[in-house]
Amino acid sequence: MTMIPTHEQTPHPLGPVRAPAEIIPRIPSGGPGGGGGLTPRDIWRIIRKRKGLIITTFLVCVAVVITGTGLWWYFAPLYTAKAYLIVSPPPASILRPGETMYGRDIMERYQQTQAELIQHQDVFIDAAKNENLRRTKWYQKHKKDIIKELREEIKFSVLPNVNLIELSMTGLNRTELADIVNAVADSCVRFARRSTLARHREEIDKLSAARDRAQRRLEAIRREIARLRSTSRAAGMQERRNIVTIKIQLLIQQLSEAQTNLAEAQAAYNAFQEAVKNNTIEQDPQIVQALEFDRTLIMLKAKLSELETNLYNATEKFGPEHRTVKTIEGLIKAVKKQIEDRRKEVIKVQVSFLKQMRESELAAAQQQVLRLQSLFEEAKAEARDLEDTLGRLAALEEDAKTLQDHIKVIDARLEDLQVLSSPARAAGAGAAEEAIVGPVNIGYRAAEPLPNNPSQPKWSIMVPLGIVLGLMLGFGLAFLLELSDTSVKTPSDLARRIDLPLLGMIPHADDLDEEIEDFRRAVLLAPQSPVAEAFRQVRTNLLFSGPAQRRRSILITSPAPGDGRTTVVMNLAASAALAGMKVLVVDANFRRPAIGDMFPQANQAGLSSVLVGQATWREVVSATDVSNLSVITSGPLPPNPAELLGSDAMRQFISEASAEYDQVLFDGSPLMVVSDAVILSTQVDGVVLVVRAGQNSVGIVQRSAERLIRIGAHVFGIVLEAVRSMGGGYLRKNYETFYEYQEKSLPE
Repeated sequence: MTMIPTHEQTPHPLGPVRAPAEIIPRIPSGGPGGGGGLTPRDIWRIIRKRKGLIITTFLVCVAVVITGTGLWWYFAPLYTAKAYLIVSPPPASILRPGETMYGRDIMERYQQTQAELIQHQDVFIDAAKNENLRRTKWYQKHKKDIIKELREEIKFSVLPNVNLIELSMTGLNRTELADIVNAVADSCVRFARRSTLARHREEIDKLSAARDRAQRRLEAIRREIARLRSTSRAAGMQERRNIVTIKIQLLIQQLSEAQTNLAEAQAAYNAFQEAVKNNTIEQDPQIVQALEFDRTLIMLKAKLSELETNLYNATEKFGPEHRTVKTIEGLIKAVKKQIEDRRKEVIKVQVSFLKQMRESELAAAQQQVLRLQSLFEEAKAEARDLEDTLGRLAALEEDAKTLQDHIKVIDARLEDLQVLSSPARAAGAGAAEEAIVGPVNIGYRAAEPLPNNPSQPKWSIMVPLGIVLGLMLGFGLAFLLELSDTSVKTPSDLARRIDLPLLGMIPHADDLDEEIEDFRRAVLLAPQSPVAEAFRQVRTNLLFSGPAQRRRSILITSPAPGDGRTTVVMNLAASAALAGMKVLVVDANFRRPAIGDMFPQANQAGLSSVLVGQATWREVVSATDVSNLSVITSGPLPPNPAELLGSDAMRQFISEASAEYDQVLFDGSPLMVVSDAVILSTQVDGVVLVVRAGQNSVGIVQRSAERLIRIGAHVFGIVLEAVRSMGGGYLRKNYETFYEYQEKSLPE
């Protein structure tokens, strides 16, 4: 079946009929407080419904507040006396006023600091000694705990944007308040002056000690500067630093040249060693030159040339085999050997000489580099010493200048403090605090409050407060009563918490203009009444809840006894019968049957007789005075109702009766009391759940619907019975419209 709108579009008994289609119902989880919460329309409904309570509570609250305020103002008004202290920090220098400007944040912190300082216990102890305060009745009353009472009663407030501290006291006796506040204010000023004087003296001592330390340190620095400047090493340090700088630059240049020479000497020595190793030393130019200019080699080469000439001539003259030729050849061979020996000897001598020369050159280059490096390091060390000395002198001179400036600042501050404290020294110890200007002074002394101007109560505060409290209490009570009531009262309660269609709402009998003798026969006794129209709407909604063959047998049940099941059954049956439908009403409540009482002439053998086989169902059907409407009573009460309702005989009866009648309505027992209705709900085409407004809670309705759905019963929807017409309710305006429409439609 389809869900019928249950909240904003709830079908009204007097409104147009809306046809539900088929749905699968779902019961929201959670307790009675679950759902979507309060909507603006619900809030407006609660306000309208509880407007009497809200207005009454509001008026009572306002009246109580006004009356209480009047009594308070007349019998026990409270007065407040106020004194103001000016917070004026001293300038940075009293000898140079206006030299330093304080920012707002600094002044606020200073003002707050002074406000905290003057709340010292000594202030209240001193104030308690004031003669004017001691003469008050308040002092006599709180004499034992006077310090504690003063701390609690005197209020200190830092006023923003101005350099003022407010001292106030509120009490009943207006003539004494000013004396008490002024006594504390005077004590605050004296305490601030004493504290200032003590700080001045302490600061003077500290500054004097700091100046002595700074002066001693300055003298030590001056002595060190004089010592450094008086040493011979320090004489002409700037000129010496310039000379050393030039010397270092020259040494760097010479060292670079020496390192180049060393590299060349090392390369020459390495080349010599490589030539010796590879036997290419003879190609050295110096050795070649030595071989060319060696006198012995020259003579041997000349002799060899002469012998070769003689050999040539002898060979031409005597032939190659002649003894003379052989002798010359022997001589040539001997000379050649002499030349080779001499050559080797010259080369050996030259190699030894070259080696000594290359080694000497390399050693000389190395010595030159080492010498220059030593000179360079000495120059650098001398430069460092000069720089250290000059840096030391500069640092000492800077320290001396800093100390001199620091001493000047200390001297200026000491001069200020001595000027500030000089009136106190001149006045003597007894009047020291009165002789100096402290940071806190009296700006405005407290005056006696006017008798017709109490500080409390204030009508401008109490009346609005009463109005606000009245509204809060009225609305709070209204919503508390509404939310604490978990019963179903309106369709919105079902819409938020029960996801089942609402088939219709039946108004409460007390809200109708008609006097209906038997509400179970309202459709017959008052066919033009709103209740009859409501039942006709339920009938119409049931007609559209599904195909005719699937809604012939319907069980009418409810969560608890007294919810109006029989009323709904009989009126639905009457409205359907009057509409031309053939209707059978069956009393299936074997616990407390009601149909038999309504129809005394009906057959006493009823449904139980049919189910136990004592009669056929057609034999127990009784006609009524309403056309097309028949009834079957419950019959004799059986000991086992649940077994009978779940039997095959019951299923057969429902099948046959549904085939013969257009509508078969079963008046069932309460769901949450016995299980009869639960068993029967699985036999019929569908179930209509009757909920009595204001009696059934949301929880029991949820459990009832869950119980039916859990076993597979088809729930057509809910009929909300006995809905009250109340302020903020759903029916009053529609009732008025209905009756007006009925009157206009009557023929004249």
